[in-house]
Amino acid sequence: MIIGKVLHANMQTFVFGTRIPESDVPTFGALVQTRNPYRQTTIYGLIYDIALKDDERGMVKLLSVADDARDEDIEWLRSQLIPLEVSVLCVGYQDQADRPIMHGLPPQPPIALHGIECCDTSEIIAFTEKLDFFRLVLESRDVPCDELLAAAIRLGIGARNRSRQKDFALACGRELARLLVNDGSRLEGLLRRLQYSTTSESVAGS
Repeated sequence: MIIGKVLHANMQTFVFGTRIPESDVPTFGALVQTRNPYRQTTIYGLIYDIALKDDERGMVKLLSVADDARDEDIEWLRSQLIPLEVSVLCVGYQDQADRPIMHGLPPQPPIALHGIECCDTSEIIAFTEKLDFFRLVLESRDVPCDELLAAAIRLGIGARNRSRQKDFALACGRELARLLVNDGSRLEGLLRRLQYSTTSESVAGS
């Protein structure tokens, strides 16, 4: 299901537009995908920012400062599909459907107005089978990288059957420890963030 279209992009990030209310609008840390049809490449990214934009008539701004705004007026405006701009960090790509997913920046960015889709459970599992994207997220600038990686790990845990969640959580903990071996305070902070996960004890115990 198409949830939005690319507004602008570069090699590292892209922004897509969508509207609310929409039950399929993703959340922070969600894995989404789009395509560059000229290269037949699927591009994967993690959502790191969601910005609410005012509607063309400026009604949101007017109601936000109105002393006598009625609840029914606010609910009516919310139903009018207020636009969102969603920022995404590129973390991987797949050149062809029968080729493996590569973790890293795509050879070319997405193109304007191409559709965005949320990755389903099987796609999340396939993307997180390898953890090479961890370093890319941790080294990204102008992105809340630690919070974003923790959210992506929780996404990967939640996509798996209960019997596989502990093994995945342990693998993530080991990879974080390897990458942050010289930064104990940052590692501790990441593990604390993961304690919000239902299987956080498995990660923290790694």
